[in-house]
Amino acid sequence: MDFKLILGYKCNIKCDYCYQIKAHSNEKDMCYEIIDKFIERFNKLDGTHNINFFGGEPLLYVDKIKYIMDRVDKKHTISISTNGSLRGQFYELEKYWGSPIANLLSNKQHKDFTKLNDLSSFRYIVTKENINDLTENLVKFLGNHYKDKLSFKYDMSKKWELKDIQKMEEVERQLKNIIGNNYKIELPVNMNSKFACPYIKNKEVVLNYNGDYLACHRNENSILGNILNDDFKFNAGLDECLDTYTNRVENLYSYGAYEFKSLTIFRCN
Repeated sequence: MDFKLILGYKCNIKCDYCYQIKAHSNEKDMCYEIIDKFIERFNKLDGTHNINFFGGEPLLYVDKIKYIMDRVDKKHTISISTNGSLRGQFYELEKYWGSPIANLLSNKQHKDFTKLNDLSSFRYIVTKENINDLTENLVKFLGNHYKDKLSFKYDMSKKWELKDIQKMEEVERQLKNIIGNNYKIELPVNMNSKFACPYIKNKEVVLNYNGDYLACHRNENSILGNILNDDFKFNAGLDECLDTYTNRVENLYSYGAYEFKSLTIFRCN
């Protein structure tokens, strides 16, 4: 099972596309009472599990991550969703843990796209403002550097145009030449339709700094309970996406050969 811990929302970078940008002004951190309760419940579980540190920027909370590392079995795995700018802190934690830490990077505004380690994956968040940053040289670098660990996500807070869709098809063609013909980029998804959330592949516990269990890490109001009162509550089984900040149904479209069908924009033959 996966456990996503939001130790706080502080961040050293203010990316314009970040759905948590308003939360960054929240200076509250997860207190040790909540951390200790998490560790107590976590250590009672059978099997092996993954703890993902999330934010904000989780590498601003190195001491609390070390505190958790000291108190859980090394059979479990650790992962970090980071903007990748605090590389010294990442390597400090990796040495402290004693084994490689998986990590998810994305196109943060510091523009450093290089891997942290061989377990790095990269997610390019495509917006109306940065789509033209996907130059042939950058696409070539990402394709060769990350290969099957490269994905794309779309900010649908603004209306997309036909030229944007065609741009992403061109990016896909370039990446097929680098990675292989099986590589595919999903075109924008209607995240407001009622359907099982695509981000929940397995049972996942999302715990925020206040000890609240969240049904969706993108929606701080999606509270399922609190760790001080309730055993682990999983967010599996959602029948609709709760992210309405970066995904708006009114910004989907139909342009000639491109038609909106169900969850995805498919090209009609």
